[in-house]
Amino acid sequence: MLVEYSALILWTLTAITIVYLAPSSIYVVAISTFGAIIAASLLIAWAAEASEHSISRGLALAIVAIVQTIPEYFVEGTIAWKAGKEPAVWLHNVIANFTGANRLLTGFGWPLILLTLIIQRRRNGQQGASTIALRTEQSIEVVFMLGASLYYVLVLIQEELTIFDAIVWVGIFAAYMWMLARLPRGKDGPEEPLLGPSRTILEIKSTRKKTGAIIGLFLFAGLTFVLITDSFVTSIQNLAQIFLVGLLGSGAVFFTIQWIAPVLSEFPEKVTAFNWARQITLAPLALLNFISSSVNELTALVALIPVVYFVSSRGAGSIPLGQLQWIEIFLTMSQSLYACASLLDLTYDIQNALVLLVLWVISTAVIEARLLVAILFLVFAAWETLRSRGHIVVFSEFRETLRKGVFRRP
Repeated sequence: MLVEYSALILWTLTAITIVYLAPSSIYVVAISTFGAIIAASLLIAWAAEASEHSISRGLALAIVAIVQTIPEYFVEGTIAWKAGKEPAVWLHNVIANFTGANRLLTGFGWPLILLTLIIQRRRNGQQGASTIALRTEQSIEVVFMLGASLYYVLVLIQEELTIFDAIVWVGIFAAYMWMLARLPRGKDGPEEPLLGPSRTILEIKSTRKKTGAIIGLFLFAGLTFVLITDSFVTSIQNLAQIFLVGLLGSGAVFFTIQWIAPVLSEFPEKVTAFNWARQITLAPLALLNFISSSVNELTALVALIPVVYFVSSRGAGSIPLGQLQWIEIFLTMSQSLYACASLLDLTYDIQNALVLLVLWVISTAVIEARLLVAILFLVFAAWETLRSRGHIVVFSEFRETLRKGVFRRP
């Protein structure tokens, strides 16, 4: 474990050195910063997992939810800042990372969790339905994801991102975190096992040294993002202009940011979730992990965009949505609404997974089909709602969770 930590730290330090000593080496900077984003994301994810077992549940929920998405916050914040300084170059790219990250989670991550579960069951010779069932209290995540998704109807109508939207999103996220913090720690579900690197931190006997290790990794990874994120984003722009402009035209930078940045920054989270899915009993926890990330990205992450842009541009106002940006947000909202519709009965099945995966692949591979795919997602969401009629329990379970858990008397 010491070798793993040392190797990741050495890579990030090397990348920082290259960024400041050889910034003109496009390919070297790209490779080093791409690797450093993954390395720092792993370090911060391991520290977050360890902290969840070291402090109170309420505080852990708040810290882990924010810390695990720090890479995406830095990338999104950097792009929004650049948009305020160079709007002609960057303004149309401000929603690329946010839309890509969310669609990657629900369109690719959710199906792979279920497929991993099915494959592992067959390898173990186990029988059973190819579904993942969530518990009563996990209706909170589904309801907040649905509410956050529906708010984008207003964004599409007004055709812009505003400071008011940011306030609403932050309010939704704060209410979400408060409710989760109020829930008692359940004992009926399996506990998530820690991976070797995270477990190593917990095995430190001295509480002082353990806390120091966690805080030290947080600070080191955070400093890494501060120092390399600008070069990381610029590297994505350079590679897109070199290799993809001929194929994708003016949308090359948008498309590259939309997929490269989320794939790298979400890598540790997906590794952990798929590892849980392989253990079968933890598959619901893996799915819940992705649902929580979706809520985070639909609220707090996107709220960062108009705030940073407002500061960077010195009060330029709201961010207008062009036709491309409007379609991207419409597709993201539609895909998210279908994902929520698939959980109205708190059960996720193979049919839901295939719809998400197939339509995600089509929308990613055929850019011109994205508006049509968005409409199809809404049609399938309506169909899924009708299919689940008589079994829609998410709202009643949400009310029950509020009554017995969130608003319980001490």
